[in-house]
Amino acid sequence: MLNYQADNYGKADKEVLAEGIGAALGKGAEALAALPGVYPLSVKHAQGGLFCLIRTSSGKYLALAGKGKAAGRYVGETFSGVKICALDAANAAALRETFPWTAPVPIGKRASFGTGDRLGVATPGHLLAFEGRRIFPVLAQQSMRELGRTGRTAQAVIDDAGWGAFQMGYAGTFAADADHIKKIDEALSCYRLGFTMFTIDASEQINLKAVRLSDEAAVAEFRKIPAWREIAARYTGKSWNFSRGKLALSINFSEAELARSALVYHAAVEHMASLYHELKREAGGEGNFDFEISVDETETDTTERDHVFVAVELAARGVQWQSLAPKFTGQFQKGIDYIGRRGEFERQFASHALIAEKLGPYKVSVHSGSDKFSIFPLVGQHTGGYFHLKTAGTSWLEAVRVIALKNPTLYRKMHEQALERFEQDRATYHVTTDLGVIPDLERLEDEGLAGLMDIVDPRQLLHITYGSLLSGKNSRGNYLFREEIYGTLYDHEQTYYEMLERHIGRHLDSLGVERT
Repeated sequence: MLNYQADNYGKADKEVLAEGIGAALGKGAEALAALPGVYPLSVKHAQGGLFCLIRTSSGKYLALAGKGKAAGRYVGETFSGVKICALDAANAAALRETFPWTAPVPIGKRASFGTGDRLGVATPGHLLAFEGRRIFPVLAQQSMRELGRTGRTAQAVIDDAGWGAFQMGYAGTFAADADHIKKIDEALSCYRLGFTMFTIDASEQINLKAVRLSDEAAVAEFRKIPAWREIAARYTGKSWNFSRGKLALSINFSEAELARSALVYHAAVEHMASLYHELKREAGGEGNFDFEISVDETETDTTERDHVFVAVELAARGVQWQSLAPKFTGQFQKGIDYIGRRGEFERQFASHALIAEKLGPYKVSVHSGSDKFSIFPLVGQHTGGYFHLKTAGTSWLEAVRVIALKNPTLYRKMHEQALERFEQDRATYHVTTDLGVIPDLERLEDEGLAGLMDIVDPRQLLHITYGSLLSGKNSRGNYLFREEIYGTLYDHEQTYYEMLERHIGRHLDSLGVERT
């Protein structure tokens, strides 16, 4: 992968490295790739220029030599005939023009896997895990909540994934998921930045209070919806019959069942359809973006009847979607394995997968998918390998593992801060973390710190508080840990990449993702 064996090697001063690059140019691309500090897989010829990513004592830069038409697009300083360019938004945009494969594209009808990268430095490790796998990587994936907590921008999510792809010389395809979009302005803004997938969170429009209405009250309320007759006509006297192997489903709607489904989901369907058509107009038509329906941010499971209702109503409004995320039985807590009855999950998941196959086909999407190893084989089996799965926190936790291993002093400070912040930060998460069972760090040797990331409670402690750890500041307005977190991971990026390759690879193996 890199042309050095140990972490923290090859970090020269950028001017000195530029001189070395200039001297190596006359010897060819192989000599340049062998130069310490140059990421060898990034060495590329294009449009009369020679490009590579370099590792210096002050961070990573793009180096380019030549006077072709591409060189003028980039902004930087020139040393010894080599232009050294910051990895900023302007140069990232230029990179996408020069090397189109550093820009995300829609997924379409392919199995896919999202690797949310809260730090913006994990893409090379993710690509190592995806190498040779029959699955479409979503390398750029962040929610609006994550952006707020990490202090990153949506533009940086796109750019950082592109730089990571360039570093690895990855000329394949990848997508960018604007996750948990609730508002049209969020969707349009992200589309204009280059996002290609939009996960629509309609939880604010889902009316779960209707579940508790009596049959008579539900029907009466349903008939207050202006389009209730039009909706009813799509279901009255109709039945949906699906089968595959030994699994068979027959779904129909009584008057009360239809009324209840409509009261719960009608406003959500209208909201999602509105966002879809706004995006379609902005994108210039269907096929230029992926659209995911999310109804998982609720307290009650999505029934098979609910799934059919949402799908039929969206189709009636001209929506074309690539994936749908139901709310499954059990608990999908962050960064740990599935909690619940595996047999009941399998029954429910198989039914949703069958509906998605017959009404689409579209993918069943599994959210909060990090580390759900006990159910991954079921996801792969019942979808025939045609699914979407989202992860994010697990890559952050592998970064924490690196810090615990390589900079235990920093980890101890982060752990202490996490304990102070946990009760406040857990407000937007459903977790069952017991702080009382987390080992006392004063009794733990440095060598044992990394192992905390294999234990449920400390793992969730560090997961839930990521925003406070990355964005927390002291009384002088300086970050508490941010610079040292990034510095440690930069010094030990090889270790981080290897951990990501192994850990995300374990996810893919458990899901049954084949190698080419």
